[in-house]
Amino acid sequence: MASNSSSMRRLGWGTVIEETHRRAFELAAVRETPAFFFSRERLDHAISTFNSFMAELPFSVETYYSYKTNYLPALCEHVEAAGFGAEVTSLLEWELATAITPPSRIVVNGIGKQAGLLEAVLNSAPPRLINIETDTEVDHIAKRKPDAAPVSVGLRVTVPGLSGESGRDPSVHWRRGPSKFGWMANGTAIIQTATKLAAFPAVRLQALHLHLGGQLVSPAVYERALAAGCRLLERLRQNGVSITTLDMGGGLASGWVTKHRVGPLFELLRTVGVPTPGRPQRAPDLQGVSAVFIRFADRLRSLGIKQLVVEPGRFVAEPSMLAVASVIAVRHDGRRRHAVIDLGTNALHCWRQDETRPISFETGRAPRSGGQHRYELVGPLCHRSDTLGTVTTSAPLRPGMKVCLDAVGAYSLGDWVANAWHRPPVFDLEDGSILWDRQTTPQFWAPATSPAEPLP
Repeated sequence: MASNSSSMRRLGWGTVIEETHRRAFELAAVRETPAFFFSRERLDHAISTFNSFMAELPFSVETYYSYKTNYLPALCEHVEAAGFGAEVTSLLEWELATAITPPSRIVVNGIGKQAGLLEAVLNSAPPRLINIETDTEVDHIAKRKPDAAPVSVGLRVTVPGLSGESGRDPSVHWRRGPSKFGWMANGTAIIQTATKLAAFPAVRLQALHLHLGGQLVSPAVYERALAAGCRLLERLRQNGVSITTLDMGGGLASGWVTKHRVGPLFELLRTVGVPTPGRPQRAPDLQGVSAVFIRFADRLRSLGIKQLVVEPGRFVAEPSMLAVASVIAVRHDGRRRHAVIDLGTNALHCWRQDETRPISFETGRAPRSGGQHRYELVGPLCHRSDTLGTVTTSAPLRPGMKVCLDAVGAYSLGDWVANAWHRPPVFDLEDGSILWDRQTTPQFWAPATSPAEPLP
């Protein structure tokens, strides 16, 4: 098997990537590409690792799986059976989640709540928590009748200066301006909003929601977030508002993806000739994160915190899926060689130019030859962002060869419809059974189930 060096690396789960890829190639040999493969074994290992991490935290912890990360029904049912609740951000996700678990095991988040989600939630049995982030949502909840069943709510908090360690240069965060999510932790508006909500008889203001961004690896992010959270809790108590729950959101890196810091500062240094390699970020320091919570435990308890709510996000979903695609063309442009595959970044939205994931090519299909062959692996869009990285193989690539792309379980499947692609099928990696059928063109052209009513 020709591969880049990361393909042969033994990861923290104790899983040898080469063996998993070989199984995916075996299944793909009798099926069309592209195709996704879902591994319950990997998912179970990620869940076990995450639960062990949660057990180290000095509070009672509730875990809610984020449906936007990957709403494959088999995956959602599996995490529910493992004891996870659901975290939803859209009406579609709410409908999927309530088909699997009761509303009392669902946390409602997201900026799309006004697109029908908030109405549906408030007209059902109360969910575990609704995290609100706009004045509009506050006004909507304020319309509830005083004798309505109380709903538990949280306020989404923005911590100044935290970029979420998303692998970008800090100046990228600076030039974006204020966050579009929630209330500033050090502002006055959040105190006014909390005081207003606490007075509503049909509302239980219970939580602060401190979602810190994505691809988190460093305990320092949690250190700064909890310090800011404690200062806010003190201000709220001074104004007669008590909070019992911290929702720390998700965003924890899975450890399967190497992310390289990029941005204007690095680009400027390279332009003036200063060699500044990007700092790779990969495995989160789980022990260090636990230590941060332990250091803050007494202070948080003194401020009324009794419960933590968390989302595993990509930590659980990312390693649970692989994709197999086919090389459809090999292009030469001077010294550069491009291998084009039938799967691109408009579908694999989890894949970014500053990220590296394990990639390998099927055994026995490439003719043997000496020397090294370097290819830029790209999707079919002919766009500069549609690149999956540079690979070096021991033999030339040819159209028809298959390539396995690992750790694509987060933020992939849900984007197919938005980009008008035929969504590939999803197969069970262990037993080969089909979990989601391939989306076909006739499904787009299928007639309505009943004739449309004529316009008046």
